[in-house]
Amino acid sequence: MSIGGRLFSLVARAPRTLHHVNRPITTSSLLRTNSIASFEDVKSVKNLKDTVLIDVREPSELQETGVLPHSINIPLGEVESVLGCLPPDEFQKRFNTPKPDFSTPIIFSCYMGKRSASAQQTAARLGFKNVKNYAGGWADWEDKTKSV
Repeated sequence: MSIGGRLFSLVARAPRTLHHVNRPITTSSLLRTNSIASFEDVKSVKNLKDTVLIDVREPSELQETGVLPHSINIPLGEVESVLGCLPPDEFQKRFNTPKPDFSTPIIFSCYMGKRSASAQQTAARLGFKNVKNYAGGWADWEDKTKSV
């Protein structure tokens, strides 16, 4: 067996555990948080005062395509620092909404669902318990709202 093959074999058998604040989080527990938000879930955010809709696209994309109603924009590259480190008062000033706590329902969106899935996993790794991915993203929203 080659060294590369042996290394792959060792990595493939390694325990899949991430550590956060002295508490192990396994990839299987991250997968349990892998909930998908539907168009109807996103549409109803306006009526759900405690749910936060976070669009992880870049601001330039929002200018080109449009903004999901009732969403806040936290680009994917900032999700970990904003949710993990930004103090609640600064979050409130920046986004005009309270910072979500670990039990707050959060829906992540992007253009087609890939970046929002990554943001969802980041939030779960940080300890957020109620995170969903709008897998259809802006493309689904635009398609369904044009046909209404």
